[in-house]
Amino acid sequence: MDYMLAAPGYNIIFNAGEPIHIIADKEKVGQVIGNLISNAVKYSVKGNTITITAKIQGQNLRVDVTDQGIGLKLKDQQKVFQRFYRVEDESTRGLSGFGIGLYLSAEIIRLHHGKIAVESKEGKGADFYFLLPLPILSS
Repeated sequence: MDYMLAAPGYNIIFNAGEPIHIIADKEKVGQVIGNLISNAVKYSVKGNTITITAKIQGQNLRVDVTDQGIGLKLKDQQKVFQRFYRVEDESTRGLSGFGIGLYLSAEIIRLHHGKIAVESKEGKGADFYFLLPLPILSS
């Protein structure tokens, strides 16, 4: 996995079962996954584990990127997908970024008729995930 080379010192685990087929722009969805992994690395300490999980949830593919990083306050969770929004506090001081990556990821997922969200507790890490609809199979 390319991300292991780009994030030395982190334990990156990929959990996937059987192949799951979706109709999506491979490069754009890959960009979303890459951004979520990049953020997990940025906001975690070396040696921590980042887990990527893909599974079927109802009529959707669910992809989670879970880290053991600094986590997000509830007020930040509600805004983190807005354009140019950056978490500003002691724990993020000195970290670079424009606040555009999660916004672009949200737009890509929205254009695929999906959903993107985060579940987090401050100081306990974050689970960023997105849902993409599975193709409807006709019989």
